[in-house]
Amino acid sequence: MKKMKSRFLVIGSGAGGAATAVELARCRQEVLLLETGPDLPFPGNHLFAFLALDGHGFLSSAEGMGVARAVITGGSTVLSCGTALRPPVGLLERLGIDIADDLEAVERELAVKVLPDDIIGEATLRIMEAGNREGMHWEKLPKFIDTGKCRPGFCNCMLGCPHDAKWTSRNHIDEARRLGVQILSSVRGVEIQTATGRVTGARFLLRGKECLVEADRIVVCAGGLGSPMLLRKAGIKEAGRSFFVDPLVLTVGVHPALRGAFDPPMTVGTKDFWQDEGFILSPVMDPWISFGLEIMKAAPARLPSWGLYPRNMAIMTKARDALAGEIRSDGTFSKPLLEKDLATLKKGQDASRRVLRATGCPDKSIWDMKVRGAHPGGSCRIGDVVDENLQTRIENLYVCDASVLPGALAAPIIITLIALARRLARHLTA
Repeated sequence: MKKMKSRFLVIGSGAGGAATAVELARCRQEVLLLETGPDLPFPGNHLFAFLALDGHGFLSSAEGMGVARAVITGGSTVLSCGTALRPPVGLLERLGIDIADDLEAVERELAVKVLPDDIIGEATLRIMEAGNREGMHWEKLPKFIDTGKCRPGFCNCMLGCPHDAKWTSRNHIDEARRLGVQILSSVRGVEIQTATGRVTGARFLLRGKECLVEADRIVVCAGGLGSPMLLRKAGIKEAGRSFFVDPLVLTVGVHPALRGAFDPPMTVGTKDFWQDEGFILSPVMDPWISFGLEIMKAAPARLPSWGLYPRNMAIMTKARDALAGEIRSDGTFSKPLLEKDLATLKKGQDASRRVLRATGCPDKSIWDMKVRGAHPGGSCRIGDVVDENLQTRIENLYVCDASVLPGALAAPIIITLIALARRLARHLTA
């Protein structure tokens, strides 16, 4: 058995894990970072996404709802749309957690800004104009994308950016490595070790060899699905009891002339319905092969529209769902959507159809994809599984990822998780 020692052990290299590791390293702390996924190279193609996604893109709940989860260095940030929305007002404040200053710092570090029209694309701009004509307030959304590197006209955001234009947690990993953080990828069978109510370290397999690391403090950042599995195995059985997935539906239409399929996703949108109705709308189009698979799942009769892929455009409804279901220690999970959740999605779908029609898509060309889960979270909630400092009832065992969020955001979560990681690092080094 190979034995190691580190003051801090971080498990998971997504938004929360990579940010926690780099913030601790900036404070000159000794950090070991573990990642179960590989350090997969050459992003920006369907093969990369196929290899990066848990279940190769076919991960689903017991009810059959597909859920996206990347298991690679950088986690799901690598396949994200690169959109930076702050959490709904009151979500964390009601728990006594203020991350306003941290959010501002994250936005500065990631150079968050709206994109210029030539990168957004004509089709997406037309959707925004149509939404405003329909009486909604559509606007450009803030992004963490380097406009100097972005190649307009053929966007690969959701396949991993091949031009390094989109910020991902791999940026934090690279900095952490330069600051001396030891990073081990493709580890297997991680088990947290405890004694007398406090954490002592973790066991895992690395290239088939058993390893034991002694650590003063462990921060679990394995994501909304992964973290509750680790905590349950450590004896925290309340982890994984109900969670959210921020369900989404794409409403698709075929335009007679505009070519919108290759525009960057989520560059514009409306938050009119966010606070009260619980959903946002924004143009998002699946990559070509994924689009074909989604047609086969939801509406095989629409398969001819696959051949018209460039002229397809889609509006995503992302909704706030109720906490429900369970994540089990073996990795299987159940997540029923309640009638209220489906009603919220339906409101968004109806609004999306109005906008697509106003953009110029014939009514007969408009259809809805199947519901899927965007980013699981809330499975190790603040107040239930962790305290306001993100510590579990096992001393010196912390969690910092989407699982700690008290409820669904119905919005991208990346900058929220990085802000929480900054706050946690200050607490750990105080």
